[in-house]
Amino acid sequence: MRIENLKDDFPGMPRDMRMMVEREVAKQLRAVAPRRKSRMGKRAAAAAVAAAMVLGTTVFAGALYRMRSSADSKYGADIRIEKSTAGTETASGEGQGAAPVELLPVEMDVSYLPEGMVEADDSGKYCYADAMYQGGVSICLYGMDTGDDQFAMSFENVISREDITVNGYDGVYLEFSRLFEDEISFNQRIYVAYPDLHYVLEMFIASDVTREEAVRIAEGITLKPAQAGEEAKCISSFRWSAYLAAMTEADTQEPADDAVLSEALENTHAVGEGFPLKEGLTVKVSRVEVTDNIGMLDLSRDADLRAELARETNADGTLLPCEAVYIKSGNGTDALAEIVETRQLPQKLVCATLEYTNTGSETMTDVLFFCSLMKLAEADGRAVLYDGAQPDETAQWDKEQINGAAHYLEMYYYDVEGTRQGKNYIPCIEAGETVTVHVAWVVPERDLPYLYLNLNTGGTPYELTPEDMAIGYVDIRR
Repeated sequence: MRIENLKDDFPGMPRDMRMMVEREVAKQLRAVAPRRKSRMGKRAAAAAVAAAMVLGTTVFAGALYRMRSSADSKYGADIRIEKSTAGTETASGEGQGAAPVELLPVEMDVSYLPEGMVEADDSGKYCYADAMYQGGVSICLYGMDTGDDQFAMSFENVISREDITVNGYDGVYLEFSRLFEDEISFNQRIYVAYPDLHYVLEMFIASDVTREEAVRIAEGITLKPAQAGEEAKCISSFRWSAYLAAMTEADTQEPADDAVLSEALENTHAVGEGFPLKEGLTVKVSRVEVTDNIGMLDLSRDADLRAELARETNADGTLLPCEAVYIKSGNGTDALAEIVETRQLPQKLVCATLEYTNTGSETMTDVLFFCSLMKLAEADGRAVLYDGAQPDETAQWDKEQINGAAHYLEMYYYDVEGTRQGKNYIPCIEAGETVTVHVAWVVPERDLPYLYLNLNTGGTPYELTPEDMAIGYVDIRR
């Protein structure tokens, strides 16, 4: 089961955070994740943005606003909305104490989708039916509570830029570079300014959608103020002021100090040791198996995973080596990233048996479970994330990228599906009952000495957080 298919079931991953994740430049380069949501990095920023929904802020009307793009370097681009008040002051009253205009919630209608594309959910995500959650388009809005002319964004790794007009509104189309042409990545964007409603539309466009089809989708989008009592139909959006605050927090947040990092492994659990996840629910990793063959996995219910692993194995299910690529990073403004070397690395299947026990007196239903793979090492007495091979002074590369199944750290395979859209929920655990779940990952063999499991349902494999450390990682190193 792919991580995309669990998109609505992770605590702390509302639509706003998913959009923030997709905003990462690394997503465009596929240097972090080819299809899955890439790492957030700053949990506090994500939480701030998730709370920054439009609730009825105000802006001032009365000016002519134009969205324009410009180049600030060979591969750098800026987008901003400029205000011109010429000929509008008298009509609007701007400059004469104009009354604020309420920023109303808006409904969004998408009247055109390419053949084969369907609405994935009600949060602005549209995918091709044969590649669900792997590409398509994702749409979000910014409510310009600080004034339409305050909108500005800067980009790197831009290989194509075009000012466009969408149904009479100003827009900009951007195309970003990507290293892996055979993988789906979100390498395009469209921005459209709606100054009459004080919103800016942002459309993330995957490589499986052409530029022409993307523009047609944008042209088929209609925004209108929500009717009374119809607020539930509104598309969620960011307040621009809160978005800026979240970005500032992410840029200025201090890293955890050494004392916190050094404590990361003090609360680890051994295989066979139970520990509480929440009140009334304990978990135990009862068994860990490392093997060369995927035969123990039940792939009958997941065609995507079956097809993906078929590319990783020979006819009898034995794992083939994975591909590691070595990248020379560009600065994104005058130079683009490039692949300078590839290597083959032996890989293993790591399977864990999880036992969830209801220690309370009441039946639990729809019990969320999640398990991510941590890779931790020790450096100068501190626990640090293990990030694979590192370049020496003679290397022509500065970043290693593992391709294929071995790239994924989130829950790659699991064999229990619940009632909430058939995803990662245990349907029912009676009082005193234990339910078993099997999870698995494909990993480079060289990484086996660094493996831990993070069973916090809101946890992350990409950083050490106080919440995860309080629950404790499970040591499965080999």
